[in-house]
Amino acid sequence: MRINGTTKSALVNHLGESISGAITIRAFGEEDRFFAKNLDLVDKNAGPYFCNFAATEWLIQRLEIMSASVLSFSAFVMALLPQGTFSPGKQLYEHHAASIGQN
Repeated sequence: MRINGTTKSALVNHLGESISGAITIRAFGEEDRFFAKNLDLVDKNAGPYFCNFAATEWLIQRLEIMSASVLSFSAFVMALLPQGTFSPGKQLYEHHAASIGQN
């Protein structure tokens, strides 16, 4: 939250000053410089969000891989063990585990 407040305040300040001085900016032909500065501030504000999103997606991917691995291993073990080792609820377990992995 603090990074967002710091980067957003610079962006809002620059935007407010640009709007209030729009006539002067146009008179001196500095539109491109102010536009480039605004884009730079927007990029700095969006950077932490992008990093947060990338880290979240990385974590989701790893958790899905781990879930699929555990589910596959448990299904493989249940298929190899002799009949009667597990209760009839193993299919219910597999179905429930698969539905958790998809969420």
